[in-house]
Amino acid sequence: MKPFALARVLQLAVRRSETQARTVKLAHGIWLRARGRQVQLTALRDAHIAQLALELREGVSAAQLQEKNRLKCAQAAEMEAAQASIDAAHRDWQAQLAEWIKLDQRVKALRLLEQRHQAQVTVQQRRIEQRQHDELVELAHYREPGHLS
Repeated sequence: MKPFALARVLQLAVRRSETQARTVKLAHGIWLRARGRQVQLTALRDAHIAQLALELREGVSAAQLQEKNRLKCAQAAEMEAAQASIDAAHRDWQAQLAEWIKLDQRVKALRLLEQRHQAQVTVQQRRIEQRQHDELVELAHYREPGHLS
């Protein structure tokens, strides 16, 4: 019986799929870390807003207010950068995921072909065994005493 002709192709496809799965996990981790950074920045901003509210009740100088405003603008820019980072990481993760899905579908298709090949080999093997059995039975039948040929 012939071995599965696409065995090497299947093996390479499985390796590529496994490598891509690791890449997908890495990209997902990067996206999660970017989201975590945004949460940290939001908490920091909220804390600064609360602190500024307390300071404003007590009164602050114009120079201090300017400095607080500059910090608020810097935080807003950092939040925008964090959002851009989240968006880029999400796009990368989704692209890597789409590539992995294609590779995984290829692996599944090759495995299905391998299963069909194996089923065909099994059927052929059964036919050979049945033919050999039938030949042995026929040969034994002809060798029986009293059988006229």
